[in-house]
Amino acid sequence: MEKLGTKLPPFSEEAEVAILGGLMLEADAWDRIADIVKPDDFYHAGHKRIISAIENLKKSNLPTDIITVTNALEKENTLPAVGGKGFLIDLVNKTHTTAHLEAYAKIVHDNSRLRKIIKTCGEITERAFSQDFPDVSTFMDQAEAAIYKVSEEQSSNNLVSAAEIVKDSIKKIEDLYNRKPGVTGVATGFIDLDKLTTGFQPGEMTILAARPSMGKTALSLNMVLHAAIREKKKVAYFSVEMAKEQIMARLLSSESRVNISDLRTGKVPDDAWPRLIHAAAAISQSGLFIDDTSGISPYEIRAKARRMKSQGGLDMIMVDYLQIMDLKQKVESRERAVAEISRTLKAIAKELSIPVVALAQLNRGVEGRGKGERKPLLSDLRESGSIEQDADLIMMLYREEYYDRENPEVANSADLLINKHRNGPTGAIKLRWNPNIGRFSDAEVDAKFLPPMPPNMQQHQPRDFSNIPNSYGPKG
Repeated sequence: MEKLGTKLPPFSEEAEVAILGGLMLEADAWDRIADIVKPDDFYHAGHKRIISAIENLKKSNLPTDIITVTNALEKENTLPAVGGKGFLIDLVNKTHTTAHLEAYAKIVHDNSRLRKIIKTCGEITERAFSQDFPDVSTFMDQAEAAIYKVSEEQSSNNLVSAAEIVKDSIKKIEDLYNRKPGVTGVATGFIDLDKLTTGFQPGEMTILAARPSMGKTALSLNMVLHAAIREKKKVAYFSVEMAKEQIMARLLSSESRVNISDLRTGKVPDDAWPRLIHAAAAISQSGLFIDDTSGISPYEIRAKARRMKSQGGLDMIMVDYLQIMDLKQKVESRERAVAEISRTLKAIAKELSIPVVALAQLNRGVEGRGKGERKPLLSDLRESGSIEQDADLIMMLYREEYYDRENPEVANSADLLINKHRNGPTGAIKLRWNPNIGRFSDAEVDAKFLPPMPPNMQQHQPRDFSNIPNSYGPKG
């Protein structure tokens, strides 16, 4: 038996023996434990050979008694290695009941996971001592990914009675009935989109895709502002491409309706300062957090999201954008890297029970098509196979004006195409676009609409920043 220093790894010989004896004693025993424990979970090498032989017999629809198992091991020339036929007889004789077989299987599986954690931590420790990595941040990401991989290896006995599912489903329907009509998730702030999707749903991954310069970052920030300020949600915005100062300038312009070029040059008109101050106060007091780590990995996002969820709560994640995230480990191809990033973002949504919205780039094939045929399709997603499979909702932003600037009929208009909706209808939503402030709005709503300022804000003199907290983000 392999030792770790002076210690034996976690295992239970009694549980392994009870399982093997039970499998040879009761014809239906395999079906009870097949989803809980696998041959690799067994610690004793002989036990591993025996259960592998039993598994192969079951795959061939053959019985698994002493005679058939002995015969199978003889054909593999492994019977002497496991202790001979006498050892198999002892296994059966030691088994007095199969009533607790599932419990024994869980013990063996749990011990297997503990051994994998010990092995993984040992490898991490060895690498830390040898410093065999390009930088500490990359090493930390790889270490966390290795441990998380073990944590994901859980038994897959997911069969649940219909009665239990019905009870949970009715409770969920009651909760939805008591909420405000139309929106059951995190509202986007766009009337027609919320009607179609009922908001971004917990546990689901949404993709917002477009070609460059269509306004996908602006649209994502509009949604984030609505969630954080008007819906009072805790939102984490991960900007892989833009610095946090650039993001904040866009947020201030969109929320205050002050021209973005005026903010960049500092030439803000006197009558716009109260709106700017009001917007700054609203954003700083909201539950919005911004992370502009370049080349962030999905594992870093998961770690930060877990901390936020446990410390102060987290209602939604937005990532800009998926294909330029860094996996920080060697993979066969970029497609495989994107597949792992997509899978991890989806796993974060499920684990934390929050919506995850990831922006994505469409490939150049869109622009190669003729006039009137450039509206994006699912096949236009770059490295799309895994993204399309993982996503619950895929939205594609399209502005005909980008290709036909002389046509007044398409000026300042946009289409948000719902090309995939796992749990609802697809369709197209008309939006208006104001490039001066980076703001989209519902087509029937005036894009210049300004929300009323609180009375106390209207009394402030221009450039009076006394109402803005000293630091951004929620306190505590």
